[in-house]
Amino acid sequence: MPIRWDNIQILQAIDRHQERFGGGAVWGVNGCALMDEIAGHQVTDDKLVRGFLQELEILAAEGYLTFRAYDTSENARRSWPYQYLEQIRDFALTVKGQDRSRGIKVIQPLPNPDEDDGRPIPALVLQQIAYAVAEEYTPQQILVFLDEEADIPLDRLPLPEETPDVRGDPGNFVCGVLIGLDQWGSEGRRILREFIGSWLDDRFISGPADELRNELVEKLARRGWYVVDGNLVIGDPVKGKRVRSPILRDARLAVMHPEILAVSEQLFRDSHRAAAVFEAAKAVNNRVKKLSGLSGDGMGLMSNAFKDDQPALVLADLTTQTGKDIQAGYRFLFMGSQQAIRNPNAHEQFGELDDDEAFELLGLASHLMRKLDEAKPAERP
Repeated sequence: MPIRWDNIQILQAIDRHQERFGGGAVWGVNGCALMDEIAGHQVTDDKLVRGFLQELEILAAEGYLTFRAYDTSENARRSWPYQYLEQIRDFALTVKGQDRSRGIKVIQPLPNPDEDDGRPIPALVLQQIAYAVAEEYTPQQILVFLDEEADIPLDRLPLPEETPDVRGDPGNFVCGVLIGLDQWGSEGRRILREFIGSWLDDRFISGPADELRNELVEKLARRGWYVVDGNLVIGDPVKGKRVRSPILRDARLAVMHPEILAVSEQLFRDSHRAAAVFEAAKAVNNRVKKLSGLSGDGMGLMSNAFKDDQPALVLADLTTQTGKDIQAGYRFLFMGSQQAIRNPNAHEQFGELDDDEAFELLGLASHLMRKLDEAKPAERP
């Protein structure tokens, strides 16, 4: 008795029967008869019967054969698999099935090397993704999410033997699905890369928390995997420095004040980070000048606009000491932003910036812009 069914033997058995019928569909041989023929005896073990039925359905789903089930009720399929197999007839191989049964190798185009060169996707990353998904949903919702939202073909995906039931261990069930995809040839790898890329890129109804996303993007990039347009693609592995990702950069840019994005975003994306920061500081300067109606630039402008006595722009309630302290504090912040960032000599001194420093300085300019959104012109006596 076979421990597991060999799909090649199933295809070869059908091919032999079709030869007897001149290549036409096999009539007079039902699923049970075909199963017993391949096993060499009558099969009565329920697990083996269900396994054979599953193999037939997988082969049909993959386009290797066709058959007709005369009793199509799902209840019969689940509750009486032997009787259900008796109702399966009219087996016929497709061209693809004939090639496989006869050992004919069909050369398929190689995967796009720009997307997947076969390098491993870290198992730890798959495990972390699986546990995060399992925390979001009930067991039944997990099945719906994977099948309908993520388009993972659970009905024909060969899961690792040790994969637990979703109701007993949801996290390791999802992990088994992801590992199964990774081991399922080019189709499985494509589905897996699309799932990971879309999940990290927040294209599903749920996704990772920012901290987990950052961690996973770092781990993937150290193996040379990057998220591009909702897909996981290959690149050069990054070592020895903190990893950057387009999706993280997009997220950090998205929270900036619109007037900062207007002058700095494209420069930043073109890797002119110092210039992006410089333009952001200039934008703050120009807006203060416009709102205050004052002349001048830089530190002098900021000092006059936010001075203690009759300022041109008011940022807090100046009738209280707390308000006066806030006004004075922001005056120094606005002055410092011009002296340290906008000043051309300082700009040349610090030269080019890395992502983190540039984002921190853009964040300062963005915050100052938001304070200007709240600024009120001083009341004139």
